[in-house]
Amino acid sequence: MENLLPEDVLTNIIHRLAPRYLAISRCVCKTWCTIIDAHNLLRVDLLPRSVCGIFINFNELSMSEFFSRPSKGPTVSGNFDYLPLSSRIIGHCNGLLLFRKYVVNPATRQSAPLPPCPSPNMVVEHFFHREYLVFDPTLSPHYEVFMIPEIQQPNVRYNMLNSDDKLDPAIEELEWPPSSCSLHVFSSRTKVWEERSFVREGEAAGNVADMRLDHPYVPDTSVYWRGVLYVYCQNKFVMRISLSNGKYQVIKPPLDCEGMAYTNLYLGKSVKGVYCAVHHLASHFSIYILDESSGKMEWVSKDSCSIEACQIIDGPGPWTLQDINNQEQGFEYEDGNNEAVVEDRFEWDSDNDNVIETNSRDKYNSGGYINFLVDTKRSSRYNSGGYIDFLGFHPYKEVIFLSDTLRRGLAYHLNSSKIQDLGNLRPTNYGTEVGIQPFIQESFPYTPWMGWFPEDN
Repeated sequence: MENLLPEDVLTNIIHRLAPRYLAISRCVCKTWCTIIDAHNLLRVDLLPRSVCGIFINFNELSMSEFFSRPSKGPTVSGNFDYLPLSSRIIGHCNGLLLFRKYVVNPATRQSAPLPPCPSPNMVVEHFFHREYLVFDPTLSPHYEVFMIPEIQQPNVRYNMLNSDDKLDPAIEELEWPPSSCSLHVFSSRTKVWEERSFVREGEAAGNVADMRLDHPYVPDTSVYWRGVLYVYCQNKFVMRISLSNGKYQVIKPPLDCEGMAYTNLYLGKSVKGVYCAVHHLASHFSIYILDESSGKMEWVSKDSCSIEACQIIDGPGPWTLQDINNQEQGFEYEDGNNEAVVEDRFEWDSDNDNVIETNSRDKYNSGGYINFLVDTKRSSRYNSGGYIDFLGFHPYKEVIFLSDTLRRGLAYHLNSSKIQDLGNLRPTNYGTEVGIQPFIQESFPYTPWMGWFPEDN
């Protein structure tokens, strides 16, 4: 082909390929490799490859907080003052954030409006919808937003139903999710909502009545992995939606999560694909990896441990809460470099930095560290001095992020059972106001994408 086409024409053709196919094209021949390298077509530096921080939604706070990791490059701000209305994040996918009316790239401070979705076909009193973002910058700078239906619960969602209200028995006996599911999908390429039909393969998770009996709080977690959207739904099942063939499947939860009311399941993406964390009482966690190799969806156990704080510390850590909701001490956006602030010891994922001694109650490090007891056997030990919340999975390392009683951010390494203290993550004066119950509602580990929305956005 290089003998038939002028170099500028061939360059223009190759330039139109997505990053994943550019990488493949670079291996075709020396001429193509030279063109790609000479024109810097493969901008791998723009792709999400590191964790920049964790966005956290605290109960009763109007804006999401950003628990940020120190960086030698430009600072990513969690202050979205360039949006017309302050609001909270409801989703994240590969560097983009989803708000109720916007999709935002905080790394480039770009935003794109999200038009209202058409009214769903289902009866409003019985169903509502949640939005989920789908984005893969290795394939395209365009994104999609999916509306996934859920079932209204009595006297919980938006106060639309009274506690003694009952649905029509015919509705309560319907399979859920239905055999054919019509979803509203917004595409940044077409800028319109459209309906797409997905046909269920395999069994349903139950019926409508089963979903209404579930715990009223369902963690709003999802994963987009290799063309498939995984959504955690009511009654602890996962909806696996294949975008390529218009089919979806129901994945049952791990065995130690089924039928247990006081457990939460969190989905995430990490080194080996789709992970889930089952959070029991007494700060006990079970970690699983989804095995799809045999065509049968199966949760394979990765780790099981109980974590409890043995000593409380205060003071700064390598990570910083930007304290967005506290206007007097709010974080200011910086567009320059922060090399003077960041030292090698702040590289939190090194083997020795900020490592907290585990499996011991009487060791203490004078370097501002905190001791934790990590019991890798299943136990019901209860720590009356605090509690551990789950914040998310590290997408590129087998690490989970945790919160210790809204005081400290932690990183727990699954392979070594080491814990690292990241710093204070509690907003200023949070929980001191009368009538406010302090807790974390949602959290989103954030991986920056340095690319830009297409110009027509």
